[in-house]
Amino acid sequence: MDSMTSAELREIFGLPEDAWRRISSGADMIAPIDPEYTDGVTKWSGQAFARWLARTHPDLAGAVPVLLRPADPAPHRYLGGRHVTQDDTATGHEHFAGSWKTEAGVVTVVYPAEWSDTPSSLLGLHEEAATVVVVRHDHDFYGPALRAADRARPDTEYEPRWSDIAAHIGTQVPWWPSALRRPSHLTAWRPGDPPAPVQVVTWPSWEPLYALARTEPEGSPVRGALFTIGHEMRTGAIASTRHEVEDILERRGRSHRAASADRAAMVLPAVPDTDDPGGAETVPSDVVAVGLAELCGRTDDLAVECLEQVSMWSGENLPFGGTFSVTRTSVTREAAEWINRLRRVRPTAIHRLLAESGEQVVGTFVDPVTGTPVVAFKGRFRFRGGREISYLGRAPRRLPAGSVLKEVVLDEPVWVRTSKGVLYPAPCMDAPGLSWGYSGSGPGTLAQCVGRLLDDGAAHAVTYATRAEEPALRVLFQRKHKTGTRISRRELERVRASSVSPLPR
Repeated sequence: MDSMTSAELREIFGLPEDAWRRISSGADMIAPIDPEYTDGVTKWSGQAFARWLARTHPDLAGAVPVLLRPADPAPHRYLGGRHVTQDDTATGHEHFAGSWKTEAGVVTVVYPAEWSDTPSSLLGLHEEAATVVVVRHDHDFYGPALRAADRARPDTEYEPRWSDIAAHIGTQVPWWPSALRRPSHLTAWRPGDPPAPVQVVTWPSWEPLYALARTEPEGSPVRGALFTIGHEMRTGAIASTRHEVEDILERRGRSHRAASADRAAMVLPAVPDTDDPGGAETVPSDVVAVGLAELCGRTDDLAVECLEQVSMWSGENLPFGGTFSVTRTSVTREAAEWINRLRRVRPTAIHRLLAESGEQVVGTFVDPVTGTPVVAFKGRFRFRGGREISYLGRAPRRLPAGSVLKEVVLDEPVWVRTSKGVLYPAPCMDAPGLSWGYSGSGPGTLAQCVGRLLDDGAAHAVTYATRAEEPALRVLFQRKHKTGTRISRRELERVRASSVSPLPR
């Protein structure tokens, strides 16, 4: 219901020709949008037209979506709410739904846990609702964005305001910031309850980390690592929620009269609980790294879940770098050398994390040179055939102390060989990645990586915080090279010392 022509307005609101002539010729007809913004075509805001139509032509108000009509002053009541789990929905999207009985039927307001379904798709799940409103995670001028659909016209979705809902349900509308949508609190809440402290809900989740940490002995690296990372997740969510509340309920309400009315229509049922159940058990980053390395070698389910949450949060302290994949056939000499040196091992938590994609796993390995995990799959890439074996590995974050770069091999992944003849996947994080053969960020990152290795063979992989331009090397790696091309240290140093020349045409 954005900008609409007269024909579109008549169609969506079911207005006969005589009704359109009557309302459009009236002195109080709503003004169209400035033609400057509609390419000269006469259009109206569908939302504004609907509000105007219901207010100035009561006989046609029934053609307007429910929440855009003037509200009936009759008493209304809260019917309670229910938490809908992923198993209950066709899409697997979890949410809480609170319902109010109104003169226009039951209005159900949906608060998604993570992803937002469309209101029309939820009408079938909430069969008692005449209108479903979804509170989205993004914001507009009036506050958290809303989208609604009526059962009578499910294909016409619209965007009510918080004040529209409040007028129809007869009370302020609760708004839970995303991090405060904890099911036990949502289902227990009733209108008029004072704001309650609620433990924040985060994505990734801090809760599996705390659950495993409590089972570990005090002072253990795993306990310290998990409490520290979980604490970071919690404090970040608390700070973000406080900022969001201040922006929506305080600053925005002072900036404009209409937004102020919507702020008055909202009530905050919860505030972040700052009582950290993990206490103050945080440890330095070097201890976190030790704890996560130990966790990678475990085999229990909770260790796998914790590693999954940690990897989604940050790879900063994980013992391994970014992932890469090679196949048994059509590989360079270096890739074959790497495959042939792999040592088969029993799967650990980090192997299971790599294998969660659901493909057919045919083996778990470790690279004895880097200590990094590797998982072998059959038929992972459909275009290569069902019998093709591919190896998913992790790059090192850095090479051993004292390493000296001898050559770089342009492949996927990029390989580096040291003066001792040892082959390594180039140190790399999941992002920024290393690549070559085009004009973009990948060759630039590879240039930075090689420059760092020329200065110090044990330099850490490039991160967004450690970027430093290597213009001459960047030009070299932007060029089209044959896969498997080897570039010696002498050539790299010569290029690095030269002036930057343009790419060949």
